[in-house]
This record gives sequence, structure tokens and C-alpha cells, in this order.
Amino acid sequence: MLNVALVDDEIIALKELEYLLSTESGLKIVGKYTSPEQAIEEIKELDLDAVFLDVSMPEMNGFMVAEEIKKLNKNIEIVFITAHDAFALKAFEINAKDYVLKPFSIDRIKTTLDRLSEKLDKKNNTVSIKNVKKIPVKNSDKLSLVDVDKIIYCVANEGHVNIVTDKDSFISDETLNNVEDRLKEFNFIKCHRKYLVNLDLIENIISWVNGTYILKLRGTREEIPVSRNYGKTIKNIFKI
Repeated sequence: MLNVALVDDEIIALKELEYLLSTESGLKIVGKYTSPEQAIEEIKELDLDAVFLDVSMPEMNGFMVAEEIKKLNKNIEIVFITAHDAFALKAFEINAKDYVLKPFSIDRIKTTLDRLSEKLDKKNNTVSIKNVKKIPVKNSDKLSLVDVDKIIYCVANEGHVNIVTDKDSFISDETLNNVEDRLKEFNFIKCHRKYLVNLDLIENIISWVNGTYILKLRGTREEIPVSRNYGKTIKNIFKI
């Protein structure tokens, strides 16, 4: 479902656009404004995919409004609507999704909605992928899917990586750096050139020699070393 808002100081043009959009499925108009200032104020509270925005308005032109909207949420798409084609170049310079000339036609509006829907589909697919908290672990011809939340630590060991969970240990053909790239968005951090740990599972940080530390993690008796090079990072994270 596309959530859109309409901004045009001309009430007749606003109602015409509202009517054309209301005939399309998969779209919801969540805001209509003749005042750009009011639009900016209320858009702060709206979950929007796009704003249909008039260019020529007396209080505040559409480009100024678009800049303010992008400050609020850079992911909101801007569709400029205007009776003049002279502003098209500037519209696309600020990455507008589309530029629609008045008077509106239903076919032209459908083209715009198709472009917006493509963007929304990509967004939804990305969200779905991010919500999958598993990583693939490949070893020879075997592929295992491991729950990220259950990984305690990873350790490089003779050309492979051991991925240790609360119940199992998986051997990965990847390098530790590659495993780190997969896990860093899930609150994992390198504490040693050979070790990657789950920050959420750290229970004790024990000061050791020459600026090094020992970590004790929930779910394992293994003591994880923190080298001097990575000790500062750990100290900064936990404010110690």
C-alpha cells in the first residue's frame, strides 16, 4: 500500500488529483494540504512513501518544501505537479521521482504510480531480508543456516572459522573478515585478530596484562582474549 500526501495551494487542482488517485487500488491518501507550512508540520507525524507537490505556491515554492520534507525523511519520494515544464531540470537535480504536468491525465498518473510502486516493492523486499536473522555457513558442499542470536563467538582456526553457538559449533570456509561483514549489523565486534564476539552476551570484562582483557560470555566457559589493539574499542563501547 502506497501512502501519499498531496500539497497544492489551488483547491481545484488538489481535488482533481485526489479524485484521480482515489480511483487507483493499492494507494492511500493520508494527507491533503493547501498550505505548505501546514504540510511540513504534519508530515513529521505521517508514515509516507511519497508527496505530490505543486511547484508554484505563493507562501513557499515546491522546491523549498521538498528540501524540508527530505530533511524530515530522506526516503519520502517527491512527485512535482505543475502547469509549467520550465522547472523540470531543477526537479530532477534534486532527485524528484517524477514531474507531472497539469492538466492531469489518468494514464500519466498511472505511470507515476508504477514508478512509485517499484520503489516500494524494493523497499519491502529489503525489509524482509533484514528481518531474517540467520546467516548461511558454508563448509565444503554443506550449507547451514545459523540463528544470529544464538552465535556466541567466532574464532579463526587454521584456514577456517569456527562459529560457536549455545549448543553447536559450525565450521565455515570463509575468512573471519567475511564473517565479520555478515555479523557486524547484528552487534558483533572483533576483539582480537582471531576472535569475533556477540556484544550482547558479554557478562564480564577482566583486566589482564599490558592493556589486554579477558571476556566471559553467557553460554560458554571459554575465555575470550581481547588484544591491546582492540582493547580501546571495548573500553569505548562500555565506557570503562
